[in-house]
Amino acid sequence: MEQKPENSPLDELAPTRVVVLVDASPDALHALEAGADLARRHDVPLLAVSVEEPDRVRSAAYSFAREIGAVSGSIRPLYEAQLTRRRQRAPATIRRAIEQVADARNLAWELVVLHGRLVDEVLALSEPGDFLVLGRVGWSARLGRKLGRASLTLAREAGGTVYICSAAPASERGRIAVLVESVDSGRTMIGLSVERARMAGRELVVLLAPSAGAHGTERLADAFGDAVPRWRSRALPALGTGDLLRALAEERVVELVVRRGDGWLGSPGGRRLLERLPLTVVVTN
Repeated sequence: MEQKPENSPLDELAPTRVVVLVDASPDALHALEAGADLARRHDVPLLAVSVEEPDRVRSAAYSFAREIGAVSGSIRPLYEAQLTRRRQRAPATIRRAIEQVADARNLAWELVVLHGRLVDEVLALSEPGDFLVLGRVGWSARLGRKLGRASLTLAREAGGTVYICSAAPASERGRIAVLVESVDSGRTMIGLSVERARMAGRELVVLLAPSAGAHGTERLADAFGDAVPRWRSRALPALGTGDLLRALAEERVVELVVRRGDGWLGSPGGRRLLERLPLTVVVTN
């Protein structure tokens, strides 16, 4: 079993379990791999969750029902019998994928199949100590989105940390960024970003919002201590979409850590940026 580093900033914040939302899509299977790695690192069980939404099943009974291909984008008829066969095959397919991933890492795991609205069922199942791992997007990628609405809603409303992982190739020189609106209220998020940078072997860049104050960099140095050897700060002139896009591009950011209680995540600009950028996003309290 892989050992956690000594004096980890997350010793008191380590998850009690890793929960992965799974289906047969490529993004979800990538999330399964990422979740299994996290569960192994923290030595906690892996809970895989599959949600069957009854509204979709009922909609297949209508003669005008159509589906959109996740890869091709083609529109084709959706038949009730066809959907039923898929539902019957899905648990076995998902179970085999989980078995392969978990057995390779010697993990304790469980698969739970729920019935209802995806967001409602996952929120009801979630606990504060969970690390919830999601894929970024499904068929809505054909509409130009990089983040599905269910993933964004869960990121905003879940009680624990949410990890929305991107299957897009990440640059070897890419950095992890943490958006800090307040150094004092963001200390848990700062600790998490340190751990993420350490795990990935990447440089950490701190994006300081104007609300962090004129002495934000000095206070960050005190918050970090000697926890991470490679980090730098960048003061943002504003939290506008253009300012953030420019900073993320110039800093070659491949993963963004944000705080659920801060204003940016709940803003329309935050939603639009997250929907469009193919980044891995970590949301914590």
